[in-house]
Amino acid sequence: MERNFPIILSELRKEKGLSQKDAAAQLGISQALLSHYEKGIRECGQSFLIKVADFYGVSCDYLLGRTNKKNEAALTASMFLNTDSQDTKPTSQTMIKACALLSDALRSPEKLEGVQLEMLLAIGLYKIILVQAYAGHLPKNWAGKAYVDGNVHCTPAYLAQAEYAAYNALRPNMSKKPEPEAPIPDAINTVVKLAEDYILKFISEANPPMPLEYFK
Repeated sequence: MERNFPIILSELRKEKGLSQKDAAAQLGISQALLSHYEKGIRECGQSFLIKVADFYGVSCDYLLGRTNKKNEAALTASMFLNTDSQDTKPTSQTMIKACALLSDALRSPEKLEGVQLEMLLAIGLYKIILVQAYAGHLPKNWAGKAYVDGNVHCTPAYLAQAEYAAYNALRPNMSKKPEPEAPIPDAINTVVKLAEDYILKFISEANPPMPLEYFK
């Protein structure tokens, strides 16, 4: 029998001696949803996959049936998803966690095409790689095909157009009801506050001054 995520998820729960009800409660989901995951009726998101990996002490590759070694290259939820003090600062782990939470929150087809969200995040990271490679802080070959014979062939203007195209795919359908308010994950709150503080500082120091009304 092929060992895939539903089978492995069920095996791990039974090995730990947990009922579906108890496992679901500790994983923060309903028993019905866990049952759907174990039967393969529904697919889980990335954040839940990492949470399960940490809960059972195995790697994500093991959960996906890609390795038989339970702890090889394990990515734990304590690194990405648990609420802790490190998420109050914009560390690399907090940034990664915020991306994972955002990706899961917007994964459903009725909200957007997931690949466009990933593309937007990738372009943002690529701009940093491109600029830092040009400045000599990263190897130029890290920037892919942007450099030809030492000359940059991918200008910020082109990147801005591509980023705008990806952003347009995220524009919400205004006819839909907005999502209800919910507790804000620390990682999301930290990233939003970091961006807001920077934008407000940029606006306040602009010459000539820029109005703040649109940002309120």
